[in-house]
Amino acid sequence: MTLKLGKLVYALFLVGLSLSTVQAQPSAQKINPNVSLTLNSTTLLYSGQTVTVSWSGVPNPTAADAVALVIPTSYAPDANLHNTVPLKYRWALQTNPNYLTTGSGSTTFRILNQRADPHFLFFSNITHSGNFSDVDVVARSPNITIVNYNEPTQGHLAYTGNQGEISVQWLTRDAGNPTVHYGTSSGSLTSTKTGNTTTYTRQDMCGAAANSYGWIDPGTMNNVILTNLTPSTTYYYTYGDPSFGNFSSQAHFLTPPAVGPNTSVYVLDTADMGHAEPDGSNEWEDDHNQRLYNAPGSIAEILSSITNQYNGNGLQQGAGLVITGMLEAELKNNPVLLWMNGDVNYARGFETQWDVGFDQYETISRQVPTMVAEGNHETDWPGRRPIGASDRFANTATDSGGECGIPFYKRYQMPSQYLKLWYSFDVGPIHNLVFSTELDYSRGSEQFNFILTDLMNVNRNVTPWVIVHGHRPAYATVVDTASVIQAQDQRNAFEDIFVQTGVDMVLSGHVHNYQRTCEVFKNTCVPRAADGSSQAPVWIVNGNAGQWLSTAEPVIPPFFEAVAIEHGYLRYHVNQTTLFAEMVSAQTGNVFDSFTLTKPVGWKFNATAKAALVSGFIPTYQENLGQRYGYSGASAAATAILTVVYNNPQLFTGLANATLVQNINVLDTLANTLQILEPTFPLYLSPELQNSNLTSPAAKLYLNEILIPQIAVLRAAVQNSEVGDLLLGTANSTNALAEAFSYK
Repeated sequence: MTLKLGKLVYALFLVGLSLSTVQAQPSAQKINPNVSLTLNSTTLLYSGQTVTVSWSGVPNPTAADAVALVIPTSYAPDANLHNTVPLKYRWALQTNPNYLTTGSGSTTFRILNQRADPHFLFFSNITHSGNFSDVDVVARSPNITIVNYNEPTQGHLAYTGNQGEISVQWLTRDAGNPTVHYGTSSGSLTSTKTGNTTTYTRQDMCGAAANSYGWIDPGTMNNVILTNLTPSTTYYYTYGDPSFGNFSSQAHFLTPPAVGPNTSVYVLDTADMGHAEPDGSNEWEDDHNQRLYNAPGSIAEILSSITNQYNGNGLQQGAGLVITGMLEAELKNNPVLLWMNGDVNYARGFETQWDVGFDQYETISRQVPTMVAEGNHETDWPGRRPIGASDRFANTATDSGGECGIPFYKRYQMPSQYLKLWYSFDVGPIHNLVFSTELDYSRGSEQFNFILTDLMNVNRNVTPWVIVHGHRPAYATVVDTASVIQAQDQRNAFEDIFVQTGVDMVLSGHVHNYQRTCEVFKNTCVPRAADGSSQAPVWIVNGNAGQWLSTAEPVIPPFFEAVAIEHGYLRYHVNQTTLFAEMVSAQTGNVFDSFTLTKPVGWKFNATAKAALVSGFIPTYQENLGQRYGYSGASAAATAILTVVYNNPQLFTGLANATLVQNINVLDTLANTLQILEPTFPLYLSPELQNSNLTSPAAKLYLNEILIPQIAVLRAAVQNSEVGDLLLGTANSTNALAEAFSYK
């Protein structure tokens, strides 16, 4: 979400498009024999192979012509577009500037092995239709035949919760006998383990798009658990299935040190990364579907881009590709763990996008165990969640696109119960606790009781550090009512407990920027103890790993020490006495925030002192009314602003060459976000918004108390920051501790 103005989702449409109402329909494609659509290869030898598509003979070419990749599914066996949507597409003009005069061109696509033979379709002038429609198809390519449907793809590692174990997971089309060969010498894989398989069906989904036009058959999830692994040892491995006659290329991982205080570990942390197509192609997504049918550079596309900014719609983003590359570069530093704290992929009901995301993360996730927390875009759906695991936001949220957590749980097999994604495990000197912000965590709930029991039983002599992971933040510079309420819910449930049990750091995402508090309790910074140790947790929001940037509110409370509207990732090194963390910018490659937490040698957890602090604590910061109750007019303000925008399209013609209009796969920055927003700012004071019935009292309050003051803050962040878009904090690209920990 960019301006935190709420989402104008098609809730009734999505909820109503259930299994009982969606009916498969036959294809109505009418191929033009004069249009040629050819491929340089009709065989897919391996996942990720590049195929060149060429076309010619297109009559009356338009800027709204496109070539798209489609695949047959169990819901659309003939891949007709009544029952499915393209996996991805490109405009004919996108790579062929002379197309409008020649009617011919070519482009390249990177093709994944998605377990069924795909083909391409050429669409003529799709702007007149409400969809990628069969009636717009004028040419069809030959099928691309997959050589090996059971090629092991999407390999990734995870911890199981048991010391000395690593879970190896991957995807095939069919179920067989999943097998891993492994050993401590490259090329000499003398040990073998077998495992189990699982999958899910369209009928398991909760609603559209997941159970209908977004569905493709997901294949089989394979899982093999390696046991009795030696700490701090490099293992080499391959995975596959002897019954299919093939295995992956050799990969390797480094096991973490033995759990205990006299060890050190290096950890990478992200949230809200999402995915992007590395070949530059576009994908279908429901919440910004207007953009898909607008010709590049047209006023319709410009207005749609403005709409996406105000509604916070999550387009695929190049920032995720940039950060994935940066995480891969971190492999030389031997991280033992990668975190993805919710909204990992943003598939939102489109199964193909899970394949794209896992392919994107595969290089790092085959080498570093990747652990996840669930977010709203994996889980939330109105009124339905299997086995009684109640969706905390069931009344309104359609954020999962009908997935209700099932693909996420099946594809990322974590050490948790079925669809109850809360768990804990130890690595080195850290006890890690993961909880779900999307399921009931109120006091007395099943999840709350797990969290309380877990934290009360941590042996701080073994793991002196405790770090908690979830998706939605309890502390964030947001003031929309929904975010304020859920943050208060979390603080009411957990804050006393986190302080009393000595939690050191809480990591979250959801808000798409970077924020760090002081060591805070009840909105008040807590000084360190006499021995230099922290008496309250640091709360981090680092939902800045890929999706469109969120802006911060104009008045930042004093318990925040750093706020930056900038993409990046967090890395931290932990040993017995020191937790040193750095936030690395995707925009500059520099560190733009760092902090250090310490414990003295021989530190002992003092439960009595913690209990006394909680019981006698007197907060010094008083929230204002907006911070206490939030602003309910965010969505209404967005609606009012966009109404005026669409009534004055002539004001925005100059944006035709704006970066975010031209390419949705670029690394977005606050500067090019403002490029889109600046022409709308003068409208805020216009009579249409200030003096008419168009703007409700709640919307007007949000406009005048939040949006208008925000303008100067955002401009200053772009103009004055030394390191990208730092609003609050001290820029620092070097640190003595970093040198001591040998980051490369």
